Amino acid sequence: MSDIDHRIIELLCSHLCHELISPVTAVNNGLELIGEGDAAMASEATELTRQSAAEASRRLQFYRIAYGQASGFDSGHGLAEARGLSQGLLQGSKISFAWQEQNLGRAPVDKQGTKLLLNLVALAREALPRGGALSVTLTGPPPNFAVEVTAEGAGARLTPEIRAAIDADAAVESLTPRTVQAYLVAWLARRLEAGLGIDSGQADRIVFTLRLTTPVG
Repeated sequence: MSDIDHRIIELLCSHLCHELISPVTAVNNGLELIGEGDAAMASEATELTRQSAAEASRRLQFYRIAYGQASGFDSGHGLAEARGLSQGLLQGSKISFAWQEQNLGRAPVDKQGTKLLLNLVALAREALPRGGALSVTLTGPPPNFAVEVTAEGAGARLTPEIRAAIDADAAVESLTPRTVQAYLVAWLARRLEAGLGIDSGQADRIVFTLRLTTPVG
């Protein structure tokens, strides 16, 4: 499978808009408060606008790589790029973030491997509706290494709809903006032969695993 259905592109656009609507609306609200000229509210409104604009920017940077071509992306620093973008996506949320690398040295990851890793982080984030902890662990040695993304917190789960979207036989017509992220992760994993695994046997804890390959030569 090398091409993706146009409906998936439409759903990803809807998903991206959903990700941006909250901080962009908050920016607009802050500007309206500033425009009202209430000196008592000006400082609070300015801070609201600043924080919301920064959040919108971080999300755009994350999804620019996760969903797009990202022409300025340096594939030689894929892991560092993925770590920084993931931290930005989760900054200010109710989800703590940890990133561990073991025996990897300075192994690069190509664009597609980084894209898959970022989308898996986004999916793991969606599995924590009440917040919690999200961790990424990478173990070497290159050129093949394992990736483990763990989502842990109260109510951590994958809904039946999301599990259905991950299935290789998932019907594109059945997808929604809420489930398309899971479909994209599974599609990318199959395309890269990354062997996506999901372990949800422990309550309030989901572990995703991948096998990624670094460029050689």
